[in-house]
Amino acid sequence: MSAVLPRKKVNPEQQLRAARDLNLIESYRGGRREAFDELVQSYDQHVRRILAQLNVPAGDVEDLAQEVFLRIFRNLHRFRGQSSFYTWLYRITVNVFFDHNKKRKRADVRLARLQSALIDVTNVRHDGEDPYFACYNALTQEEFSKAIDALPEAFRAVVAMREVDDLSYEEIAVQTGISIGTVRSRLSRARARLKELLRPVLVQSAA
Repeated sequence: MSAVLPRKKVNPEQQLRAARDLNLIESYRGGRREAFDELVQSYDQHVRRILAQLNVPAGDVEDLAQEVFLRIFRNLHRFRGQSSFYTWLYRITVNVFFDHNKKRKRADVRLARLQSALIDVTNVRHDGEDPYFACYNALTQEEFSKAIDALPEAFRAVVAMREVDDLSYEEIAVQTGISIGTVRSRLSRARARLKELLRPVLVQSAA
């Protein structure tokens, strides 16, 4: 008989914030335009902090933060409350970050950490005689960025939270509203998918 796992405790402050956000969103949808400004004011520093943690250059943070809230403004009618507004905002911020790297055709230095973290996923022998290991190290950050961008959004979000933002499984579970087991499953599947996406590049490099 399997043990029953205790329910994850929800932070009361997070509950209050989620309820406040929903009230503001409904108020905005009801015609009170200032409610959106209140959302922006509430989360402006959060967005900037996320972008800073993703190592976005200080000179780009302002433009990217504006892009995040512009996307939220354009898509707020699609928000259904299946996750918290903060989780939704976090995912949009991460997407803006990757789109920024793609448009600028330069990868963030934090992607080097992801490249290192994914070496084990290739199942290569870590020695100097293995051609795949040498080719893996030669992969450009742009190639990693493209592979990550090709992941389904749910996978991309947990990869970014874990490998880029360095959140724990527990923190990811809180932010996304999913169980720790689901976090682990999505990360495993995302890494396997990245392996398949990068395999043609590795084969071509080794030829």
